[in-house]
Amino acid sequence: MSNQDSLKRFEELEAGRILGDLDAAETAEWQELSGELKCGSDFSLELVAAAIETDFVQERDVALPDDIAALVRRDMPKFSSPGKSSATIIAPPVWQRLARSPKAAWAMAALFAALFVAGFLTDGSKPTNPSELSSAEARDELLRKAGDLIESDFGGTEAYDGMSGKVVWSDALQEGYMTLTNLPANKPDKNQYQLWIVDPSRDEKPVDGGVFDIPSGEKTAVIPIRNPLAVTKPAAFVITLEQPGGVVVSKQEVVVALAKAS
Repeated sequence: MSNQDSLKRFEELEAGRILGDLDAAETAEWQELSGELKCGSDFSLELVAAAIETDFVQERDVALPDDIAALVRRDMPKFSSPGKSSATIIAPPVWQRLARSPKAAWAMAALFAALFVAGFLTDGSKPTNPSELSSAEARDELLRKAGDLIESDFGGTEAYDGMSGKVVWSDALQEGYMTLTNLPANKPDKNQYQLWIVDPSRDEKPVDGGVFDIPSGEKTAVIPIRNPLAVTKPAAFVITLEQPGGVVVSKQEVVVALAKAS
């Protein structure tokens, strides 16, 4: 499943999570994808939902219509945020109570009205859908907003000396990107590239930074870093070539490139 397909599936599951209709298998899938993509629900959703339920939900007796449920599903991508730490993902009990309550139709409508008004007040437009940003655009946004940016150049090993690249990383945002040029295309059914982040302050073993592919004919690729664990003092970033799907612990039999943090 491609990253875009994974994000689309996460958005479908997130809508189901909010509506309270995920079964056990779907909940497990949601948890796996939220960790893989580092997607978190916007905390403002939980706060607004809680306020509506606390103050008003007992005052109405209207069944939740299908069009309100459809609105939640349709607009979920506006509130799914790739790149956020998994620690920011919020449990759904308030949303589930709202969605399941026979008195919640008006509350859900008020909720979405509040969210879209807030979007207009803060941005002057509808909330941006992060999934619409390309990796290059997301990288450029990080360069603009991060105040603690680490930037390091990649150097290829002997077999990959024709490649070059740069990694940018923010400890505060737990977000980073690699821009890689002339890295040979891989065959995903044979092998995949995997990033490792060396952070001696947390562990002697490097942190998995995610598995990625370089398509044929793509001279320069921007790859988001997908670290499931927090990284606070990266000393180096290492790219290896591994089996399809990556590995939990790399034997580093094929080291492709190295970038030392300055």
